[in-house]
Amino acid sequence: MQEFVLPYEAVRQASDPDAMVLSFLQSTYEAAANLGHWERAALDYNPVMKS
Repeated sequence: MQEFVLPYEAVRQASDPDAMVLSFLQSTYEAAANLGHWERAALDYNPVMKS
């Protein structure tokens, strides 16, 4: 079983923990989507910015 692990201690010691967690989550999502051949256009969220 393949797993993605982000140790708590690494996050706790990071200079920007929020960015580290976001980067980890984004990269694991992309890896799973690519390996699973997901229909990314239907799943990915792109917010529309209002002026």
